[in-house]
Amino acid sequence: MKSLLINYLEYNHWANEKMCKYLAGIDDLDIAANKQNEYMTIKKIIMHIADGEQTWLARLNGENIPHMHNLDIGGNLGSICGLVRRNSSDFIDFASAQEEKFFMESTEYINLKGKKFSQNNAEIILHCMNHSTFHRGQVISMLRHVGYTDQSASDFIMFLREKGLQMTE
Repeated sequence: MKSLLINYLEYNHWANEKMCKYLAGIDDLDIAANKQNEYMTIKKIIMHIADGEQTWLARLNGENIPHMHNLDIGGNLGSICGLVRRNSSDFIDFASAQEEKFFMESTEYINLKGKKFSQNNAEIILHCMNHSTFHRGQVISMLRHVGYTDQSASDFIMFLREKGLQMTE
């Protein structure tokens, strides 16, 4: 279980990196001048990815956070992507340091509505990574709608192919 989850966490980091590298090549002035609403929405989504990963990692670390971190959206795209990269790297480091039994155990946390839950740690990790994947898809879709159509695939199977890995049980 641990090796599969770490592989999925590495995929998430790879996909976050790929998204951020692509965004770094976009002319910010062009987006701001012609498509400001799209740009701000994309920026908010990327911050939401960072916020979600940071919140779930904190919960897995035993911090009972009943709220999102509400990270500052005022930073530039480069600093926000730096946060996304750091969070996904921290997630890999955290999971790598855990014993196999950790992934079978559960974590108690309080959700955004103040309700207490207990969830299996492996399921929390999968949820968080799927959450990030969903929102990266939103970013790519929004970019395509404003004319940026040359992104390369960033799904899990592409990660495995690029890394020369095969899915294992």
